[in-house]
Amino acid sequence: MSNLIVVDYDKDAERKRIDYLIERWSNKGNIEKIRKMAIIADIDNIDDFVEDIMSRLEGNPEEKVRIYEIKELKKTISSKKTTLNYEITDKKEVIESFLKYLMIKLGASYECSINNTKKYEVYTKKGNCSISIKLKENNEKLIINFEIEGYGESVDLIKNRIDNDMKLFIEGIL
Repeated sequence: MSNLIVVDYDKDAERKRIDYLIERWSNKGNIEKIRKMAIIADIDNIDDFVEDIMSRLEGNPEEKVRIYEIKELKKTISSKKTTLNYEITDKKEVIESFLKYLMIKLGASYECSINNTKKYEVYTKKGNCSISIKLKENNEKLIINFEIEGYGESVDLIKNRIDNDMKLFIEGIL
């Protein structure tokens, strides 16, 4: 069964990512990128509308127009969310400096700060992720909480990178 997938993108970079994805998946079935005009028409008199379209085409309009009946599939694919927690007994300034370095290393872009939580967005070859970093002081310890959210393999990829770098950092200061 064929499916029509409509993707609204804002930036050319997003379109290029989807083009690359189509290329990667093309060996797993018949995937055709529509390079012409796609129209979703929900009108009572579809035959007259199609006849009107065909009257404006040159050559053989029957070969240029394909009509499919579609229904929207409500797919609820939940995002994947994971957390990492660390307790460190070191100066808050040193840790904040390392976290800033870590986000730069990951290629994450700063989004905003809300209370003690900084939010970042990172794009990898495996997809997009959002990273929230919350710092909480508890007695002489500093608790660092990472919350990573996204779709597909990107969440595990970013989680593993952060975990490896945090473990190296913690070993280095102990």
